[in-house]
Formats: sequence, C-alpha cells, structure tokens
Amino acid sequence: MTSSRSTNRAWAVAALLTTVATSYAQAAEIELFPGQSFEAAVEALDPGDTLIVHAGSYADTGRISITVRGTAAAPVLIKGADGEALPQITRPASAQAQNTINIEGATHLRITRLEISSNGGDGINLSGTPSFITLDNLEIHDVDVGINFRSSMHDITARHNHIHHTGQNGGTGEGMYVGCNDAACVVSDSLIENNWIHDTRASTQGDGIEIKHGSHSNVVRDNVIHDTGYPCVLVYGTVGNPVNVVEGNVMWNCGDSGIQAAADAIIRNNIIFGGSANAFNSQSHQGATPGNLQFVHNTLIGGSPCLRLSGWSGRPGLVIANNAIYCDGDDFAIGGLTGVTVAGNVVVPATSALPATGYRVGQGAAADFLDASARNVYPRAGSSLIDAGATGQVTAIDFNGNARGGTPDAGAYDYSTAQNPGWTVVAGFKNVASTPALPSLAFSADPTSVESGAPTLLSWSATDASTCTASADPATAGWSGAKATSGSQTTGGLAATTRFTLACSNAAGTTSRSVTVNVGAAPAPPPVVTLNASPASVAVGARSTLSWTSEHATGCTASGAWAGNKPATGSEQTPALNASSSFTLACTGAGGTTERSVTVTVTGGGGNPQPEPPSDGGGGSLGWAELALLGLALARRLRVSAPRPRARAAGRPPAGDAICRPCVDRRTAR
Repeated sequence: MTSSRSTNRAWAVAALLTTVATSYAQAAEIELFPGQSFEAAVEALDPGDTLIVHAGSYADTGRISITVRGTAAAPVLIKGADGEALPQITRPASAQAQNTINIEGATHLRITRLEISSNGGDGINLSGTPSFITLDNLEIHDVDVGINFRSSMHDITARHNHIHHTGQNGGTGEGMYVGCNDAACVVSDSLIENNWIHDTRASTQGDGIEIKHGSHSNVVRDNVIHDTGYPCVLVYGTVGNPVNVVEGNVMWNCGDSGIQAAADAIIRNNIIFGGSANAFNSQSHQGATPGNLQFVHNTLIGGSPCLRLSGWSGRPGLVIANNAIYCDGDDFAIGGLTGVTVAGNVVVPATSALPATGYRVGQGAAADFLDASARNVYPRAGSSLIDAGATGQVTAIDFNGNARGGTPDAGAYDYSTAQNPGWTVVAGFKNVASTPALPSLAFSADPTSVESGAPTLLSWSATDASTCTASADPATAGWSGAKATSGSQTTGGLAATTRFTLACSNAAGTTSRSVTVNVGAAPAPPPVVTLNASPASVAVGARSTLSWTSEHATGCTASGAWAGNKPATGSEQTPALNASSSFTLACTGAGGTTERSVTVTVTGGGGNPQPEPPSDGGGGSLGWAELALLGLALARRLRVSAPRPRARAAGRPPAGDAICRPCVDRRTAR
C-alpha cells in the first residue's frame, strides 16, 4: 500500500527527471577553453549544438573527424568566440601529414572564425558525401590543400576564407581542390565566394581554385587570388550537366594561366593581370574538349600570350564577347574560330588572330583605364570601352555588382562615374564592407508541453535578417509562410506533438531554429484525502468518530486499527478503545493512491500515545535518497542547458579541467 508521502515524492521525482530528459534532447551551447580537447568536443556534437571555441591554441594528437548530421531545423555551429582572437587549431609534430579537420558525411554544419594550420595535411578535408556545409571566415595557412572537396557532395559554401602558404611538405598545394580526377566524384550546387587565396607556390601544383571534370552547377565568384603555382582558377567540363559559373574574380601573378577552362562554363566580369603567364587559356584538358563555353565581359591586362584558344574551331556553344583584351604586343595564340561567336571586344593591339568584325582597337591602357599599373582598370571618361559591347552577349551586372544599362561597355566594368564607384583592387577580400554575417535567431515556445487541443505561444527575434519563413511538422494552421523578423504568435489548438521551425535569411545565407511542443493528455491528479478523528483523545473504553473526504478517488481501503473497503466519503465510529490506536485510509484514483493516518489517543492508563507522523501539507517529506536523486538530476540539467561560465580571472578553467562536460558527459549519461 502506497503512503501519501511516497506518492507525492514519486510525482516530484518523476517531474524533475522528465524535465532533465527533455533538456538532454535539446540543443546545447558548449564552451571550449585552451587545455581542453577540440577533437573530443567536435566529435561529441549532436544536431542543434553550438560549440564556442575560445582564443588560444588547440593541438590534439588524434585524428579529428566531424560526422555530426545536423538538419535544417537543427544545424550545428562550431565558431570562434566573438570579440576574441581566432582560436588556433593545429597539429603537433607527432601528427605528421594528418589533415587538421576531417568533415566526413556531416550535414547542416557551419564552421566559422577559426585559424587552421597543419603539419603536412590539408587544412579541411571533406569526404563521405557531406552536404549543406558552410565554411566561412577561416584563416587556413601552412597546410597542403586549404579546403579539399574529396568526394561527391552538394550544397557546400566556402565564403570569406583567407587561404595562404599552401603546399606544405611538397604537397599539391591547391587553395581549394573541388572534385576528383575523371569525374570519379562530383561536387555540385556549391558556392565559393569572396575568398582571399594567395602564395600557393611552395607546392608541386598550387592552383588557386580547381574544379575537376564532372563537377557542375557550382559558382566561383568575387574571389581575390594571386601568386599561385598553377592557374588561379581552373575548370574542366561538366559531362553534360549544367555549367559552372566563374564571375567577378580578380587575379594576378598566376602560374601558367589566370583562368584556364576547357568546357561547360560561363566566365564573366573577371579581371586578369596576365604577367608572364597566359591571361586566359582554353584547350582540351583531362577528358574535357572545348565546347559550351562563354567568355564575356572580362578584362585582361598583359599575359604571355594574353589569349590562348586551342581546338575551338567547329566546336559548339563557344563565345568570346565584350571583353577588354590589352596585350603587351600581338601576343595571341589562337587556332581556328570557325563557328565561334566573336563580338563586341576591345583589343590592343590590332591582331589578325581574331576576326576584324569581332573587335575594335582600343587607345591603349593609359588612355582607356584610370591606372592599369596600380590594378585600377576602371574605364576613364572617353575610354574606348564605353558603349563598345554587343547587346546580344551583355551581362546583367558588372564586376562591382552594379546593373549594366544602355549600350554595354566592354570589359568587366560598366562606366557610370568618373571614378570607380566600387571596390578598389588590392590584396585582400573583395567588398569587405558589404560582406554580411548570417542572421542570428532566437526562437522559443511556452509551454513546450500541452494537453491535446491546447495552444502554445511562439516567440522569436532575428537580427541581420531580411526575411523569415515558418514551417511546422506536421503542418499546423497559422505557422507557415513569411513572418516578421521578430514577434510572437499563439498557435491554434495542437492535436499532436509538433516541431515548429523558423528560417531567417539575408544575403549571407539562412539560419534556422526549431522547437518541439509535446502534446498529450493531461496527467490525472493524485487523490486528495482528509481524515479526522473526533474527539482525538478519549478515555479508556470510549469511542471516537472517524470522518473522511476524498477527491479524484474511486474508492478507499482502511488499515491499521480498522479494515475493509470504504466509500470515497463517509464517517464511522471506532470500536471501544482500550489503547491509543492509529487509523489509516488509502484512497485510489486514476492519478495514484494517497494515504492519510490519524491517531486517537487513549488516556487514563490505556497505553502510551503513538506520535502522529509529521505533516507535510499532504505531500510528505523527501528522504536522503530522494534528495540526492533530485540534486543529481538538477545538476545534470544545468550542465546541459546553461552556458559554461567563464573561468577564473585568467580566462580559463582550473588546470586539469576535463573537456567541456556538457559536450561529453551528456553522451555517456544517456
């Protein structure tokens, strides 16, 4: 038979443990400090987690593999702490030729604000068909390959990363290596933008960005690339898939070629300073034959040769139009151009390598550009480039991202003012001031558990967001489509457990958050029982009257100095009492069983009175074991749901502190 104290005690323990279990299933924010293991932290992440890495050096000896499979509703974030220097993730001497970070099959993962170096391996190596990965605001240096896309994958974004001094220990040394030889793996629908890549020459190859044969539907834009061992940008062919787009990039001191392309690409609005290498080179290469290739609205300055086109004659879909091609001399290496569209170019000097109908002769770099020697190739007023382009091949925007209007100008820029209205070409990131951060988003529900048919209140606030879109699983009326960037909304009555999602976007991308509201029948309350004796003290041989009431009970059972089934409410006279006696009544309902006891004291030598059990207001007192269990559960809950407090004044935890326990212990506690 269950006592009233043990019944209410069980309810309290169950409620707290349920809360703890719920918090374990929610996303965690984990803080990592120097002296702790970056490897252990990232390998223990769950969907929805955020790992904040504080400034300092992390040099794990083990292989670092990130495999967490986040979702659109529960993405994973690994970031350097805001307002601090970039934390340094590196490899010790004992980890020769190991990649610093391996991303293997992960999904919906963002890594940002880290400094990454190596000891002979790649900075970041992606494999195992990952998807929806964002790598941004990283500095990657003294590695072999900066970012290596080494398996089939899709929806990868590499943005605003500084990659330099690659090719460590004599490796191939590409800034970014995208795909596999002979289309053995395919990278698609990915974006490589606004990166700064340079000094890849201490390598056996050292391309800036190389898109391998078969990879398709990728965009390479607004990157600054210089001082490379092989071409600054190299693309092959897509094997019949949609084209790759290379646009708005600037490059100089490129090994072999500024841009080399075989087929299946749109190359537009780029600026190439050729130097001693080819400025633009197109030829058959590793299984790709020229075809389906547009080279439009680019500016080429110098090169040896400045333009090399091989195997173009009679090939389909080839266009060279609206370019500014300024060579140091008649330095062209062009084969036949039968069937090739050549139109709207401005060329210096005049050449027989191009059909005369396909270009006009410019005045020279000094007359047509503001200062080509300082890499300022914006057109001067009166430049030969103005209104020289062919309307049939015009691009919608120019190198600065400004809309082209009227008769198109040749070259990467559209002339609009006497001075360049956009970014000045320098060694650094293009358009730094205009590079937005991803939105930040807070999203919650109150309450997160409701009865069937009851609503909940959703509240959210997004910063740096232009649009927000709501969805729910299962679909719920009222929570779908466009939402304001901040607000609150009461849902309709919920019939089933529902995951609510809000995705807020800006030009940099999308941040999603989700919250699950559990729906179920309300738990039945425990019975409420009162039991009284009147009088509570009698003489030997006298009687007392017991009376009781109960709520939420279907029946009661007596024990102690009386027995048998009793109605839910009633009164009954005791037998003649010769000694103090205890009467217990246990009433049972859908919510459990509640006991109450009362003692009738007999005076006049009828025995020692029995003390009444301590009153707890109907709930009972918790014993030491229950208190310990509650304390342990509460501690575990706080360790998961609360951010790790900052360490002592030195900014780090005590010596010997283990790796961020919410990150690791909660896994073993499950």
